[in-house]
Amino acid sequence: MGNLNKVLLIGRLGKDPEKRVTQQGASVVTLTMATSEKFKDRTGNMQEKTEWHKIVFWNKQAEVLEQYCRKGSELYIEGSLQTREWQDKDGNKRWSTEIAGRNFQFLGAAGQGQGQGQGYQANQGGAQQGGYQQPQGGLQDQGGFQQPQGGFQQPQSGFQQPQGGFQQPQGGSQPTGNTPPPQDDFIEDDIPF
Repeated sequence: MGNLNKVLLIGRLGKDPEKRVTQQGASVVTLTMATSEKFKDRTGNMQEKTEWHKIVFWNKQAEVLEQYCRKGSELYIEGSLQTREWQDKDGNKRWSTEIAGRNFQFLGAAGQGQGQGQGYQANQGGAQQGGYQQPQGGLQDQGGFQQPQGGFQQPQSGFQQPQGGFQQPQGGSQPTGNTPPPQDDFIEDDIPF
């Protein structure tokens, strides 16, 4: 069986994107994103747990994110986990695990400085058109970074109407006036919104 290293997140930025430029001129942006989940504890009280994620994007994607995102921006992110080795001020080896961003999509209401539903995708191979190639190897300034290969690629998505429809049962039986109305399977108080 093959391996899989994929991360999918929907969350909000905890601070403005942090942009830097490598010695080779590649743009790098680091995002700090919060995701939350709600659950009931043993006593039945609702609790919320927030997880913070460090996400790194390169080149044109980094420039777009730095330009259009601010603290509180809601994003959909696709990427993979990577561990990076570095040295601190004292020369000690350190490691940090982060998400290498590959694709993103702006979420939230228009008017927050971002277009709703706009997505940007990293080029995943020679057969695709548009997008941007991401370097493999983390934040080290190693040179040899890939340059943009095309423009933004709008994701193809949307909803489709179901095919077919409701069909009347065959067999000639007609409902009678004595048929009770259908019963709801849920109680309105159980709806989470």
